[in-house]
Amino acid sequence: MDVETPFKRTCNDCIRWLLIGTLALAPLGNFGCGVNAVREASRQEANTGDGFMDEVMLEEAEPYDARDRFYGVPSEESVPSANYMYEAAQEQNGQVPASAPVQSSFGEEMEEAEAYDSYSEDDLEHVQMQVESERLSERQSVAAPSPSARPASRTSGDGTGLPVDESLIPAEDINESDGRIPPQSEPQEPASGESSSSELAKNKEEKKAGKKTDTKTWRRAEATPNASRLMIGEEEELPLEAMQVHVQVDGFRARVMMDFQFFNDRQQGFEGTFKLRLPDEASPYFFAFGETAYKSPDTPPQNPVFFRIEEDEQWGTDPETMMQQRAETWQEPKEARMVPKDKASHAYRETVRRRVDPALMEWSGAGVFQARVFPIAAQKMHRIVIGYDVDLLALGDDLQYQLDLPANLPESMIDLNVATPSGVKASIQPKVEKITADGRTYFHLENPKQRRITLRLKDAGSPVLAGSEKETGDYFATWVTPQLPDSGKETKDAAASRGVFLIDTSLSSNPDRFNIWLNLLESMLVENRDTMKEFAVLFFNVETQWWQRKFVPNDEQHTKELLQAARKLALEGATDLGSALTEATQPNWLRDSKEKHDLFLLSDGAITWGQDDLHALTTALQSPNAGPLFSYHTGLMGTDSRVLKHLTRESGGAIFSVVNESQVKSAATAHRQRPWQLDQVTIKGSKDLLVAGQVKTLFPGQRLLLVGRGDLTKEKTSNREVVLNLHRGDQRETLKIPFHEIIESDLAPRVYGQIAVMQLESLKSATEEIARAYACHFRVTGQTSSLLMLESEADYERFDIKPQEDAFVVKAQLADSTMKQAFDQYGEQLASAKADLFAFLDRLEAMPGATFEVPTSLQIMLENLPESSFQVSMDSLKPELRHWDQIPGNYQELLGTQSMSYDQVQNEAERRMKKGTSHDALKALSSLVEQNPGDMILLRDVGFSAMQWGLGSQAYHLFRRVAASRPYEPQTYWAMAQCLREAGHHDLALVFYEIGYQGQWDGRFGEFRRILAIDYLHFLRTVHRGEAEVSAPEFAEARLASLSKEFPLERADLLFTIAWNTDGTDVDMHIYEPNGEHCYYSHRQTKIGGYLTQDVTQGYGPEMYQLPNAMPGPYRVKVKYFASDQNRASARTKVFAMVYENWGTPEENAIRKVVSLEYGKEMHDIATVVKKRGK
Repeated sequence: MDVETPFKRTCNDCIRWLLIGTLALAPLGNFGCGVNAVREASRQEANTGDGFMDEVMLEEAEPYDARDRFYGVPSEESVPSANYMYEAAQEQNGQVPASAPVQSSFGEEMEEAEAYDSYSEDDLEHVQMQVESERLSERQSVAAPSPSARPASRTSGDGTGLPVDESLIPAEDINESDGRIPPQSEPQEPASGESSSSELAKNKEEKKAGKKTDTKTWRRAEATPNASRLMIGEEEELPLEAMQVHVQVDGFRARVMMDFQFFNDRQQGFEGTFKLRLPDEASPYFFAFGETAYKSPDTPPQNPVFFRIEEDEQWGTDPETMMQQRAETWQEPKEARMVPKDKASHAYRETVRRRVDPALMEWSGAGVFQARVFPIAAQKMHRIVIGYDVDLLALGDDLQYQLDLPANLPESMIDLNVATPSGVKASIQPKVEKITADGRTYFHLENPKQRRITLRLKDAGSPVLAGSEKETGDYFATWVTPQLPDSGKETKDAAASRGVFLIDTSLSSNPDRFNIWLNLLESMLVENRDTMKEFAVLFFNVETQWWQRKFVPNDEQHTKELLQAARKLALEGATDLGSALTEATQPNWLRDSKEKHDLFLLSDGAITWGQDDLHALTTALQSPNAGPLFSYHTGLMGTDSRVLKHLTRESGGAIFSVVNESQVKSAATAHRQRPWQLDQVTIKGSKDLLVAGQVKTLFPGQRLLLVGRGDLTKEKTSNREVVLNLHRGDQRETLKIPFHEIIESDLAPRVYGQIAVMQLESLKSATEEIARAYACHFRVTGQTSSLLMLESEADYERFDIKPQEDAFVVKAQLADSTMKQAFDQYGEQLASAKADLFAFLDRLEAMPGATFEVPTSLQIMLENLPESSFQVSMDSLKPELRHWDQIPGNYQELLGTQSMSYDQVQNEAERRMKKGTSHDALKALSSLVEQNPGDMILLRDVGFSAMQWGLGSQAYHLFRRVAASRPYEPQTYWAMAQCLREAGHHDLALVFYEIGYQGQWDGRFGEFRRILAIDYLHFLRTVHRGEAEVSAPEFAEARLASLSKEFPLERADLLFTIAWNTDGTDVDMHIYEPNGEHCYYSHRQTKIGGYLTQDVTQGYGPEMYQLPNAMPGPYRVKVKYFASDQNRASARTKVFAMVYENWGTPEENAIRKVVSLEYGKEMHDIATVVKKRGK
């Protein structure tokens, strides 16, 4: 059969590509099946999974070297792969066809990833006609496959399992809001050595010869924006039946409202975790949940319900209007409220324990929000509504908004309401009829075939959004791009003669980002050989690894050797940016030199391991060797621009935009342009003026987002301008930038609120109360506030959640003056770990769910401790497995697609423990944290394993994140104390033992205080014997005396403790004594003196068994998984056990053991201790 595809390649194996082409094109036959058939096919696929034949076909069809998949560099035996970093849009007969078919997720069919660059409206229409023609031809020639013959599912690497987006980034003139694109007078030739592929080399030669070459863009294989899953267990999820979207676009800002409809096809109710991948910089403000209502009782329960508003201009985006508009489509819906984060988290867990229905929406890593919802009733349709704001992309004077729809979406309805002032033209792809009235344009789509909806605003310029709130006044927001003097002029002396490249090799770099980093790295070395004479390269994930422990000459040979070495590296593990910055700025092989070197950070900035406090990270940049830090925005999702902005701002560097190949060369030398210092920004008629990112330096092409208060519409047209005062050395300039169109918009206040909250939160406890009021008023989820939904008003009152005078605070306390005052007073303490600990203790005293008060003695002791006592540096990991050829082939594939499951990662870690080291095993487990940075269960899980392997300093930072998120759970403080004690940080270990001991915790945690106190006694006795040193020995001696009286246990022949990582879970310890007596929760005291503490039935533990005088014989220690969280279909519970023999004596022996409990009510062995007579 002759299969024609929209792309053509020379292929050495025709049969192989025939198979792939068949798989790619066959599903197109489903286009004519109708909505119900698609929904049913999707549901069957979710229930049955992928077929064995499909796996065989795919494996045989892609027999190329593993490096091809990850780097797009073909081996001699391989053929071109669809995962290459670039995909050429082949120009044939003057037309641009659709790009190559790519594999996507949720078991979806192979479909075409359509690319829309900055073409004219006629060009786009022509492309669309051609694509539809090709699809028609393919549908006529290829039959649809059965569900079992579909390709394997491809999912993202953030742990959400959200769909992979293999689409193309718009190719031309894309400026991120913070990206800098050095101006180009004309298209530039690619840098020499820009890629080792023959195709790029050919293009370069053709360009030299004057031939027209293909336009290339970064190819993405990552999570699709707006993709969602409703998980009811580790692997189980409920099917998405329908999605309705309304988008309001005003100038550069879009407000997106999404209604997701999920059907619980099970026979029981669940607690669910709704995971949503948001576009970069998106800010959620609305969250509601309820059961779908049907007008007819005979309507099948799995049928979705859409609602239409007859007049598009009646659409509302404020929460009250949104609830009213959906009133007839669901039963007893509940809307989330903005609540301080500590109260929200505590109220949620307590309410779930009572088996009623709360919901909680929290940040869960860069670009990922997750919301826990309960109850999800059996055999019912449920509606989840999310609202968020996001900025449009700037393409020259145009603006573009892209709406990506999830894969395998049975039904959808999309409405767009777009402000189109005079001179602005709105167009959309796919093309549909539009209605224009009163300065706005409306589009309506139902069940579009394309997964990407693209809105283009031509000649939009940089409009000003102006809006007001009745309670707090007028606000505005605008973008400006200043034309700097000497723009584009390079200055050789602006760059250092040495450069250090920090290259992210974590799991999230796999494979696309790393491809871009290598391409950019090569171009930077080649293009800067006249200024950068020497360079060094530091690769990092959970470890740091120098390519060579020295600066090497910047020449062709060293560049070649570097790229060869880089392509051998396995991309896995979490991201420890703090350790990388410390090592890069203070190399241990560069002790004597004080020469500054420029820093080039090639990373997404998403910190998932180690130190994540931005001010603490900045201290590394104060090293005598550290020059400015430059970073690069690729346009790929998952970037934490908050981190990149902070580091570049504080170091005097910049963020440059590299969203396609054409920008690589200009970005490679952009740091050589001397920046201007921004002294002042003024706008007549404004106050409380804020610059997003608190920008200090300006590079050519940099875009500024300005927000503030005031009614700019009252100003004369001649006064409508932004005035920038700049200086560079002794040179001073004043730039005046006139406003474009002013658009009246109700989105303006929240643009201001979002920037104000981000900047107030950056000052931590100094402005925390003000930040919380701003966040709640403007509905900004972040570090201080979450969206929480409870059953009734009585539930909110029970947790002391009541309306606050947030509007009064916002109106009375201007953000700019508040921050200046706080910085003047507390600025020097922002990077202080000691100040952070005091702020955390203040937070504990006001914490719901427990009672905590710092005793005077502890307060005095803390005040006298030096700053160094509070600083915890991690011991460096030194794994042995770093290269692809050291990783099993099947695990290579999982890493390359970021699709490994918990069990697969756990199995790989166990394999490494047997054949390698604990460092290699922890590196493997850290990939779970990279995928799921907001999953507290996983953080505890990996932390327990690190403790078992003696890697306490690594585990400490994991538990620190848990404590920050769940401060009312005391087991975390005990774990932190144990980690610090093992790592030799005895002062801080003492502090966290005290925190656990002094708190009055929830009674459900059993005899926690007693168990912790006995371990605390054990630690204090080592201090007393001189085996551990503390800075407050008098305090330690006094506490030893008081605890010894309260808990008079000097020694024990046997002492066992257990704790576990999941809430709502009952794990029981069982001890079988030599005389046959069984000690457990119903028989806690034994004849020979054994004692078991109170049974903990609702999560975390701890439980302890002690036996002062043991009779000879075997003691078998087991744990029973008696009950798991009943609201989850499955849960992963891991037990951390400490087994002591001869506790408290010089002959003491301790065994750490971590056991995974995977099956309910199963007995698991911990250890068997055989006591001999007289020992």
